[in-house]
Amino acid sequence: MQSTSLRNERGVAMLLEVVLVAAVLALVGLAVYQAAHHSSPTASVTKVATPAPGSAAGLAQAATTITEQDSTADASTSAAADNIAAEVVAADADVSNLGGASNAGSF
Repeated sequence: MQSTSLRNERGVAMLLEVVLVAAVLALVGLAVYQAAHHSSPTASVTKVATPAPGSAAGLAQAATTITEQDSTADASTSAAADNIAAEVVAADADVSNLGGASNAGSF
């Protein structure tokens, strides 16, 4: 009779572990979804009096403006990617901690 109750406890523990892992993965998915949809900032565009477009000074000014806008967009994309990577690493640690706590002797 003792083995039946022990078997039942293992089943409940396994079910609880699966539910917790599913919850962690759902939270990670939600965080990634929110980060992807909420961190798409628009680059700020500043209007500067530009020289004539055909002149060398006008071309240099246009190139400078484009480079600055690209740099700003790259920096914001990199920051968003770093945030998502940090969330994934934290979720991976959480999942690892859940997996390590399910040995038979701890129940």
